[in-house]
Amino acid sequence: MMYPALAQNVAFNIVKTDGTTASYVMSTDSKIYYSDTQLFLDSNGETVSYNLSSLRKTYFSEIQSVNETDNQQFAIYPNPAKDVLRINNISDNQEVIIYSINGAVVKRDIVSEDAAINVSDLRAGLYIIGVGNEFSKFIKM
Repeated sequence: MMYPALAQNVAFNIVKTDGTTASYVMSTDSKIYYSDTQLFLDSNGETVSYNLSSLRKTYFSEIQSVNETDNQQFAIYPNPAKDVLRINNISDNQEVIIYSINGAVVKRDIVSEDAAINVSDLRAGLYIIGVGNEFSKFIKM
């Protein structure tokens, strides 16, 4: 079964029976389909699959906007990121917090100026990174 094309600012969320979750940013060319015992998600040029018996629920949610200002102090790159997310223009011993799209803290670290954070352990999806009182979005591939 194929679903129609989606509007922008939509996330597809998967909750597995073991309690873990994954969120995927959906673009207008993303596809969700299933075949026999597998659920397939084709988003941003990458296809992932899940065994249907390992899923508790799936649902769509609107991606809430994050206040990003033009005078933002820190910069992140690359975005999207696969293994390492680099952060520029932060002070030494600054706390960096990465949140899932659902608002849960998934990573917290104290970093120094021009830091690199390993994000290879995060699932693919949309995340929010906070440095002090500033926030930005990034996509983990």
